[in-house]
Amino acid sequence: MRILFVIGHLGDYHVPRYEALVSAGAGQGHEVALLEVFPRSGVYGFPQERRAAFFAGRPQLAQTLVEDGDDRDGLGARAIARLIAIVRKFMPDVIITLGYNTSYSSVLCLLRLVTRRFRLIYMSDSKADDGVRIRTKERLKQLVVSRFDGALVAGEKHRRYAHSLGIPMERSRIGFDVIDVERFSRLAQAARDDADAVRTRFGLPRRYLLCVSRFVARKNVDVLIDAYRDAGVCSQDIGLVLVGQGPLETQLRERIAAHGLAPHVTILTSLANQDMANVYALADFVVLASEFDQWGLCVNEAFAARCPAIVTRTCGVADEVVVDGVNGFVVEPHDVPALARRIGELGSDRVLRERFAADAQTAIRRWTPLLFASSALALAEVTTRDARSHARQELV
Repeated sequence: MRILFVIGHLGDYHVPRYEALVSAGAGQGHEVALLEVFPRSGVYGFPQERRAAFFAGRPQLAQTLVEDGDDRDGLGARAIARLIAIVRKFMPDVIITLGYNTSYSSVLCLLRLVTRRFRLIYMSDSKADDGVRIRTKERLKQLVVSRFDGALVAGEKHRRYAHSLGIPMERSRIGFDVIDVERFSRLAQAARDDADAVRTRFGLPRRYLLCVSRFVARKNVDVLIDAYRDAGVCSQDIGLVLVGQGPLETQLRERIAAHGLAPHVTILTSLANQDMANVYALADFVVLASEFDQWGLCVNEAFAARCPAIVTRTCGVADEVVVDGVNGFVVEPHDVPALARRIGELGSDRVLRERFAADAQTAIRRWTPLLFASSALALAEVTTRDARSHARQELV
């Protein structure tokens, strides 16, 4: 089987997923190729070092479609023509693409409908409670999504949403949002082994709770700041470390100052991916207080670093990776009193933190690039098998 993996930008998170797909595919006699559409991310401004190392190795069957631009851009006529030419040259049996509404996925969907020469699988972590759903828009999505042959999604609630859009359950699999757990765990342990040097390097307090998030409205970092104040853990010398950047940075700093929390809050606005394990490793726990989050990869990273989490119910990881009372806590969005209570509880109970941490590390072992690769290959097999069966029925 020939599989073409098409992605807007091969960021650092996607590299181990793709490499696992290549390795697992080769083990089953499949040929896997990569087409990166744009060389830069339009969301994350920090360097993508794993991507750079990947392309520096001059991998076979891997290329970038557009010489300049980022994955927020659309495709011009020349790029569309080149995309179609690459597909025709590689002659894939299956194309796996990011999303169902990106410019390149739309082109691939049309090409699949016209030629009927390949199966088309989209990757997504959308779910039903990602904000307000408008009925008319959802019906339009159904018209588009039902033209795809399968979906590789984040978790079970994401499978149910894909099903509501027209993807049969037997043609969806979970495992899209995974990280290189083994590597991250190893880096975190190295940080713990050299904790004093790590604290000095990044200016970290002796104890702290951690939030890794963009500074945008739906991430509810302001809610976390209020809950941190109400929890009173700063009196126990437990600091708050915020890692992120975004348009609300000034407002968040003003809120911190207004609460008199400036001496207790550390903001790191520029931290490379390869440094992230350091801040997770030394944290007591992480908090993701979002209005909604399609998934929450920061929780994967936290769990790989043996760090429990508090998340909101509308985060994708809730009840999929984070199990309330087992390896963390799940609260409602905007419920400042509940979040404050849970912060106080985890902050003051070392035995509870250690139990949660051990269960967190166990829970994340499944969510690896191997899960991504095995799910992708299973979808490739089921969609092509269905296509072969349909073709035989037409001949009868």
